[in-house]
Amino acid sequence: MILRLTFICLACLTLLACTSQRTGKQPAELVLEVFGGGADDVTPRFATLLRAEPPSPALQVAIIDEQVNTTLLLESRSGNFETWLSSDGASLTFERGMLHSTRGTNTGLLASELSEPLALVLSGRQGTSDRFMTYLDGDDFAVTRTFRCTVEIEGSRTLTQGNQTISTRLMSEDCRSLGQSFRNLYWVATGSGRIVQSRQWASDVTGYISTRVVLK
Repeated sequence: MILRLTFICLACLTLLACTSQRTGKQPAELVLEVFGGGADDVTPRFATLLRAEPPSPALQVAIIDEQVNTTLLLESRSGNFETWLSSDGASLTFERGMLHSTRGTNTGLLASELSEPLALVLSGRQGTSDRFMTYLDGDDFAVTRTFRCTVEIEGSRTLTQGNQTISTRLMSEDCRSLGQSFRNLYWVATGSGRIVQSRQWASDVTGYISTRVVLK
């Protein structure tokens, strides 16, 4: 599990997915309401995002093996990279929707080289690619793992969030190294070409995390 990702609560996810369409409120406003209108229980950085104008986009995250759900808010964008912050100050960074690195978690993912699988997944092409993931080991040394991956098209899928429907193309990424394997899934919106939902391998300790962009 991600030890320092303190989940806001499952009710918050329901509010974000459904209530924003019904009430017209932004996702960050609903997160603030879950805290009773205050932000005493969150880090100052997260509290700032809660009150940002315009409201910060929200991301639903679930640690699948631990059945833990949380909501992250977008803290920064830099080129193709987005960093999303949790209420306790941990963060996940994505490169165009693919998990690139983590901070403040026990995942220990320092950085990833994702250019080859990203090119295939976002363009809807099948093929083979390499990815490189650098982790911090138990002795605080950076260790890079190399994975050979096969990207395939799984077909069209329709996602529903509240009263909105999104047409997507489901892409799979099967990766193997000498002693490890995992299978990532990406739902790519056919209109924008954006990864709007995913299931991605984070580390041996954490396992898979799922992500879903909260629609306004």
